[in-house]
Amino acid sequence: MDQAANKAALRATVIGRRDGMAASHRADASAALDRQLQSLPEWQAARTVLLYLGIRSEYDPRPLAAMALASGRTLVLPRMLRAEHRLEVRRVSNLTTDLLAGVWDLQEPDPQCCPLVPLADIDLVLVPGVAFDLAGGRMGYGAGFYDRLLALPELGAVRVAALFREQLVAAVPRDSHDLPVDLLVLPDGLWRLPPRSGAET
Repeated sequence: MDQAANKAALRATVIGRRDGMAASHRADASAALDRQLQSLPEWQAARTVLLYLGIRSEYDPRPLAAMALASGRTLVLPRMLRAEHRLEVRRVSNLTTDLLAGVWDLQEPDPQCCPLVPLADIDLVLVPGVAFDLAGGRMGYGAGFYDRLLALPELGAVRVAALFREQLVAAVPRDSHDLPVDLLVLPDGLWRLPPRSGAET
């Protein structure tokens, strides 16, 4: 089985496990992730945070986004530029009025009222994904939008992943363009990776 097939099989397996979580278990685990993330020294020190809004059965950081705004942090959310196959990041000040349905009906910043934010200003990025391993390996949904964003040299922010236990696997198949995260946050603990080398930034 080639790498693409390995990834597709693992992606289907992990999404199936995540989809199969009981609603009460997902709610408890999500609340625990909110608490774990807020307790991170990296979160407490960050003034500008790049988050995402969850889809389907993944952890949804929307409560964390509301907390970021309430604490006076600058909240940044991604907007998908499908034709250019990349993400841009924009400041959101209100989670009710500043969002609109974008690509695949994802909630995204309205470019009419949400200004672009320089990547260099971001202190912490919460990275979505399907599966993760304890080496920091991450597998997304296959489109590569976040891989391209994380590879940009001006984005030096700490990369944090918040995941359910059901998303942790022994090893994520990785290609050269697959970039690791710095910190895995789980409902019942966290896992810090060694500092990135220059080749991985």
